[in-house]
Amino acid sequence: MKVLTYNIHGWLTPAGTSNPEQVAEVIAATDADLVGLNEVFHPAGPAQPSALEWLAARVGMAYAFGPTIAADAQPGDLPYGNALLSRWPIQAFAAHHLPPLTSYGQRGMLEVRVLRPDGPFTLYVIHLDHRSEDLRLQQWAAAATWLGRDRSRPHLLLGDFNALSELDFAAPAAVARLEAYQAAQGWMAPRFDLMNQIRKAGYVDAFSVGGHGPRATWTPADPNRRIDYILYPSSWAGVRVTCVTWLQSPADAASDHFPVLAEFS
Repeated sequence: MKVLTYNIHGWLTPAGTSNPEQVAEVIAATDADLVGLNEVFHPAGPAQPSALEWLAARVGMAYAFGPTIAADAQPGDLPYGNALLSRWPIQAFAAHHLPPLTSYGQRGMLEVRVLRPDGPFTLYVIHLDHRSEDLRLQQWAAAATWLGRDRSRPHLLLGDFNALSELDFAAPAAVARLEAYQAAQGWMAPRFDLMNQIRKAGYVDAFSVGGHGPRATWTPADPNRRIDYILYPSSWAGVRVTCVTWLQSPADAASDHFPVLAEFS
């Protein structure tokens, strides 16, 4: 089973041009069975009424969309949120809003039940706040209440967590470089609280177990941090996993994130 997580930057390249064709090329090249998407407008706008529907047809998958910002949130807004593409039938899905509501808008998590050949399987596609670790921790607490229902059932959690893992900065010199970078950008000092909490809650980072190659997913123009993850329950016995940050063109120009691909067997 191949699983991809990809923040598609609102159907735009970093240069501001339309990217659905490039996103489709990336997904097709990975041969993923399940694809979680963040920053999805659906429909995409008057000139392109359903980029998500087009993308699903292009790669031969079913799709589900979970809005976090409604079309009527303010004049000119379009429905915005998370999506999932699946090679297998989608049985049900639901969009969960994650507090708090901020000036940036609402964050959320899409829950999707798919029917694999060996039975039902649930995926949670999540997108957390990009500015504050404290807000991310609040959002994780809310998300955990939904995830708890699948504690004893097969499921995956994936998406753009906007959070750093201390496993990526094990050496003191790496932490020092990270702190210097944060300070130069005028950002708060780095923290690793969220990913530590998620590990303590019983989730395993696919890259930390089976990852190889470069780790950074943001940004392709200056890859310096990993904020996109695929996580599986620690209760999975005997699972074998490989995981990579997908760097092949056109992923280097399609979005402001590189996607992450994990294969489970």
